[in-house]
Amino acid sequence: MASKEAFSSIGLFQAPVLTAGHRCMGVAALLGACFVVSHLATVVVTCVVDGFNWGANAWILDIMGFIAGLFFAIQCWLSSSRKSHDFRNGNTWICVWAFVTFGARILDTLMLFGVVKWSVVYVTPVGAALWSNIVSEVVFGMAFAVTALVGALMLLICPQDVDPAHPREP
Repeated sequence: MASKEAFSSIGLFQAPVLTAGHRCMGVAALLGACFVVSHLATVVVTCVVDGFNWGANAWILDIMGFIAGLFFAIQCWLSSSRKSHDFRNGNTWICVWAFVTFGARILDTLMLFGVVKWSVVYVTPVGAALWSNIVSEVVFGMAFAVTALVGALMLLICPQDVDPAHPREP
């Protein structure tokens, strides 16, 4: 299978026992990669359309979100190829990040659609800047956070790659 070889060559979906939780983490890693690329495109589009004067708060939150998204995409990538027991600490951090990010994505979505106005954070973009934000933040960002949360919870709460008779052994 060509897709299996492609994933193997990039170190994705390589856990010794590939469970549904590992698959979710692999999908989250791919969505995270899409988020990172689309987020960079959104910054370019927004700077071209609206300029660089977004305000310090918007720039700080944007850069922090990008760095966190990149870091956790890598963590999801690693999780998809490790035993759940061996990557338990990483999965715990992914779960915490995904839970917090899910809440932030809900707020961001409401702000992008103009339901919530919070000018201290940012002014709702329009036109191409709005649509690029919707693609990166709502489509890829939300899917990334939800998939990572589901995968992390599956690997933490009900890991299917652990022998119930010996839960502490690798």
